[in-house]
Amino acid sequence: LAALLIVIVGGAWWFLSANRPASVAAKPPAEAARLSIVVLPFANLSGDPGQDYLVDALTDALTTSLARMRDTFVIARNTAMTFKGKPIDVKEIGKDLGVRYVLEGSVQPSGDRMRVNAQLIDAGSGAHLWAEQFDTPRADLLQTQDAIVAHLANALDFQLTKAEGARVERTPAANRAAEDLALQCDAGQWKAGFIGKEADAAFALCEQALAIDPNNVRALMALGVKFFMPALLGVSGDPKGDLERADELESKALALDPDYAWARDLKGSVLRLQGRPEEAVAEHERALALDPSNVDAAANLGFDYVDLGQFDKSVEYFDRAILASPNDRALYGWYVGKARADFGLKRYDEAIELARRAIAIIPNYVPLAHAILMAALGITGHDAEAREALQRYLALPSAGSLRTIAAWKAYLSPVSDRDPRFLELNERTFDGLRKAGMPER
Repeated sequence: LAALLIVIVGGAWWFLSANRPASVAAKPPAEAARLSIVVLPFANLSGDPGQDYLVDALTDALTTSLARMRDTFVIARNTAMTFKGKPIDVKEIGKDLGVRYVLEGSVQPSGDRMRVNAQLIDAGSGAHLWAEQFDTPRADLLQTQDAIVAHLANALDFQLTKAEGARVERTPAANRAAEDLALQCDAGQWKAGFIGKEADAAFALCEQALAIDPNNVRALMALGVKFFMPALLGVSGDPKGDLERADELESKALALDPDYAWARDLKGSVLRLQGRPEEAVAEHERALALDPSNVDAAANLGFDYVDLGQFDKSVEYFDRAILASPNDRALYGWYVGKARADFGLKRYDEAIELARRAIAIIPNYVPLAHAILMAALGITGHDAEAREALQRYLALPSAGSLRTIAAWKAYLSPVSDRDPRFLELNERTFDGLRKAGMPER
């Protein structure tokens, strides 16, 4: 298993996000696109926090549907969710995110039915442009997105066609009880950060769902995360076996529903960890085509193309992710990935800036960010700064065993059949670390 640190950096954010300082947000466009929008988390009016998962699922579904409309710019769910439960100033949100419109609303259960209120707001003026109320059976809550999107299309003069903006037709759940458990599992593991006791409790709901309905696609996809994450983070006792189990679950989900974007995204990440970046690219591209708001797929393509030595493409996808989700909890990992690509392109000043941004977000972790900073400073002749950066790095407990050139070689180049451009990137990195003063052994 070629468990490269750059991949681990892209996935470890949940361990650190709770205590990290505010991130350096990506700069929004100077002028918001005509059809740019953020779907804020809908409010749960039930009085029961246990119903949040249904509300979050509707918010996610709306984001996906709107993102599939032609010529739209939609802020990713990952950033939109950072506003959950907070006081909202739509003008500030519009300015910070670079969008013209804000969609917000609420969901109120009443027995077997749900009342959904949605309103569209002009972020520039704060004016309410459109509001609508939808009464729907609880079981059909996610289908309500179609009605909301259709009304929005009319309000904003979208050219809504069957192929654009319409909900991807997913395989209907055979058992509503299993689907409800799967929704709770999906929301719970996302909130918990995918690893730990709370995440394990969420994954147990997926297992319950599959005990009721072994073909529940959402539960299969979400349970695959349980096995993927330990392998990604390097904490698995059997990484090869865990990746195989994750692959089995995602493959079964995709056999049942080939158009499930999140399963495609996770399948691609499994393939990358298995040392198959070309196949990973195909899966991540398909995931992004199915759901253009899936910034994880965009960022994963950035990591894929680093592995393939195609650094220009890598930068494009990291930029896409950063623009669409400027408050993302994974932002520091995207900065590190983009810094690595810039280093590959010999754009050392850009690599230094991005590495510093990543370190500013999480100062005491992410060894690769420090390595890029040290190497880029060393290779550009900033000897004193490079040595200072090395001393700061060596003082970090998180540096672990990665304190010598030999250790970095073993970590970044575990196999020799990589793309020559990728191997050359590593050799320049090692040379920069030497110039910073890192010992060989």
